[in-house]
Formats: sequence, structure tokens, C-alpha cells
Amino acid sequence: MIHTMHLMDAVEVPTVESPGRLMGDHSALSLAELLLKERVQVDDLLRDDSRQVDLIPRFLVIALVSFSAYAWAMVLLLHAAPNGSVPSVLAEGWSLSVRPAVGLWLAYAVGLVAATGICLPSFYFYGLLAGVKISFLQVVTHCLKGQASTAIMLIGILPIYVAVALGMLIFAAPVEVQQMVLSIGLVLPFIAGLWGVYSIYHGFMRLADTLPGRFRDRRTCFLRRLTVAWAACYTAVTPLMIYALWTHFVG
Repeated sequence: MIHTMHLMDAVEVPTVESPGRLMGDHSALSLAELLLKERVQVDDLLRDDSRQVDLIPRFLVIALVSFSAYAWAMVLLLHAAPNGSVPSVLAEGWSLSVRPAVGLWLAYAVGLVAATGICLPSFYFYGLLAGVKISFLQVVTHCLKGQASTAIMLIGILPIYVAVALGMLIFAAPVEVQQMVLSIGLVLPFIAGLWGVYSIYHGFMRLADTLPGRFRDRRTCFLRRLTVAWAACYTAVTPLMIYALWTHFVG
């Protein structure tokens, strides 16, 4: 008996950190790592009402810092580009002064987040319409998680794009090619945004377990369609918001 007790004392039992404790020990940078490696764990954290107030500013910091880094990278590329290669959507208001540069930064950094705010009420309404048990604060957290996922993907794509764009400028590619590459750069957030939209969809669909049991299959299908409809609405609103802010800041 004594021998058995000594063996039990010698064996280390691994401890699993709870999501709450894990979040308490992590910064916004570590949360970004979780979004890359443990997306399911992040979705579980979003279901904890006591953690949502902590998560919202962290997601927001990830999004704003990443979108700002992207915007200033585009500003530098546009300043380095020769005359005539600036995309037509910016050509009218673009110059080498400070105002257009700051305007482009604010248009992307503020516009991408503001579009989420505009679409939040409809997303909350869709959830209630489908019968999901969700609070408005939880909807905000889910949407900002999508923004943070978009931002992380954008930062992952950006170095490759900058390398290609710089090579194009250094080797003096034709003006038409430079304009096309710079135009692709302007839509990079929307390409990366597909990952963010999928992240929102994945997290929101996991809430289907809160639906009534006897209607769960039918309501889950309805929830899926509503989530896709919201994603389409958000995808349409975002570029309009960015362009409206851009024209406002440079007009």
C-alpha cells in the first residue's frame, strides 16, 4: 500500500489551463497567436460572458495596428511609384503631401472597423431571428474576432506583396503593370477579409448548440443562410465605407 502511494506521488498529473486563466496570462500578441493556432479555443473564450470585456479591446488593438501597418506600407509604395501608375480610384485626390497619406491611413484603419459597427445590429437581429441565445456584446466580440483574423491574414500577405511591388518599381515595370499591382494592393484587405468572414461564420455556427433540440437541424440551416447573407452585406458595405472616408478626408 505504501509502495503504491509512493508511485502515485511520483507520477506528475498534467494540468490543463482553463480558457479563463489562459486569457489572463496573454497579451494581444498572444491572442493573435491563438487565432492562428487554436481558433476553437478562442471561440470557446467568446462564450464566456466574463471574458468579452477583455477580448474586445485586444481584438481591436490587433485590427487597428495591423490595418495601420498595411495602410502606411501602401502609402510608401504609392509615394515611390512614378506618375501615372497611381490607381484611378485614388488618382484624383492623390499627391505627395501629408493629407492624402493620412487620409488613406484613416480610410482603411477606421473604415474597416466602422463597417463592422454598421452591420452589427443586423447580425444581432439575424441571430435572434434564428433562435440563437446570444447577447449583443457577444455579437460585437465575434465580429471583432473576424476583424482581428482579417488583420492577421493581411499582415501575413503584406510582406510578399511588398516584395513583389518593390521589385516592380526597382526594375521599372511598364506603367500599366505598376498600376495593376498597386490596384491589387488596395484590395488586399478584402482578399484577407475572406478569412475573417470565415472566422465569424465558424464561430457563429458553433452557437447552433443553443438552439432548441427539436428544431435544431432546421434552425441550423436557417442560421447558416442568415450568416452568409450578413457576410455578403458586410462585404458590400466595407469598400463603400472606405471610399466614402477617403473622399471625405481628401476632399
